[in-house]
Amino acid sequence: MKSIVQEDKDHCFICGRHKSADYWGLDEHHVWGAGCRRLSERYGLKIYICHESCHLGGVHKNEELNRQVQARVQAIAMKHYKWSQEDFIRLFRKNYL
Repeated sequence: MKSIVQEDKDHCFICGRHKSADYWGLDEHHVWGAGCRRLSERYGLKIYICHESCHLGGVHKNEELNRQVQARVQAIAMKHYKWSQEDFIRLFRKNYL
């Protein structure tokens, strides 16, 4: 499914840089990976972020940044799908807000 979070695939969701500013461009990042990756895909909970700084050196290395992104995307998903926090927790097993 396409992202419900970010329509603009040309700018990094985190830092706002244009995709041409990173040698590798932007990566599609599933906000919840591992056991919840399929849910992220199903509900369009993915973002586009700079490969080097915001992806590899960012959300995958910096737990605080990752939690900030997850909280922001949780709020977007709850509004989009009209979910309560309990609905979100039932699906993703945790509240990030």
